[in-house]
Amino acid sequence: MHTRDKLKQTALALFAQHGYEGTSLAQIAAETGIKKPSIYNHFPNKAALFLAIFEEVESGIVALIDDSLTRSHDLPTRERLERLIRSCATFIRREHQGVFYKRYLLFPPTDVATQVAVISNDNEQRINAHLHVLFENGRQAGELRALPEAQFIAAFYCLMDGLFAENFYYDADTFERRLEGAWAVFWAGLEA
Repeated sequence: MHTRDKLKQTALALFAQHGYEGTSLAQIAAETGIKKPSIYNHFPNKAALFLAIFEEVESGIVALIDDSLTRSHDLPTRERLERLIRSCATFIRREHQGVFYKRYLLFPPTDVATQVAVISNDNEQRINAHLHVLFENGRQAGELRALPEAQFIAAFYCLMDGLFAENFYYDADTFERRLEGAWAVFWAGLEA
């Protein structure tokens, strides 16, 4: 693994565990096994390192959605949507990425908050494009009831945000039961 990648991997874990303010470049260097000045060969400062990680994590979510919808393209809308929700729910259970994502989506460091919002909004537009196609296909197939697309998208995000939060409160079995219940009610509100 290249030093740049090691730095990002180490910083991801430290930012997730100790927060942005609680993580220093010296800690990142020590955990990576390099001297602090070597970080500057790869990133001009801590904010740039953080943003590189945030962009990678956000892109990972979009890639996961791309993959889920591509692999399920021949299935009925109900199955595609359930697989998509389950795929997104597994993302948040990834050891450091899930904690990092939720923490900094809700509470971005002040000095990078504007950049975090831009990255997040750009990726949300990419996700919305996928949800648009899924919604249109479901409507055309007669699988989804008549409701505004904006409501469908808003409900999807609310469900995912709720599941992301639930992940931090419950063990895997309890989380699975809660996901099942939330999914059943969510689909009941969409089904034609």
